Amino acid sequence: MDKLSSDELKTAEADLIKSANVGDTWPIIGLGHIKSTQALPTLYNLLDKSKKGFKVTIAYAIFQICQDQKMIDIVLDELPKTTSQYELIDVLYMLPAFKDDKITRLLNDYCDHKEYLVAYNATRALGLSTDEVVKKTRQQNEKKNFWKKLFG
Repeated sequence: MDKLSSDELKTAEADLIKSANVGDTWPIIGLGHIKSTQALPTLYNLLDKSKKGFKVTIAYAIFQICQDQKMIDIVLDELPKTTSQYELIDVLYMLPAFKDDKITRLLNDYCDHKEYLVAYNATRALGLSTDEVVKKTRQQNEKKNFWKKLFG
């Protein structure tokens, strides 16, 4: 999208707005990326109809477009409700863009998540080395395997 001409971008923007819905994050992510002010009414409308990780994605797009500080509270409220590790992973990389201490603390908390992929991706989203996450998981797996061999 970054290489589209201005006419192509207007067409793409209109198509993305038309296809934005509560079932597909890609148009929403695209609208945020191009900072489509035309999409704001649609995004705010979808925000009211969504929840959990999807709501975080919409809040991220809105924040990219207009820096609406209310989106930070929405992220802080909805992210803990997101229990699917795959839904969490999808939004973890969006969080640093908010540049908010509370969101950064929450992201740091996910670095110790019980699910390896969540902890790994949260650590990467913060730009930190994943060595400790990998080491911790290997140690946990070695313990499990030891006890499994011992007791069958």
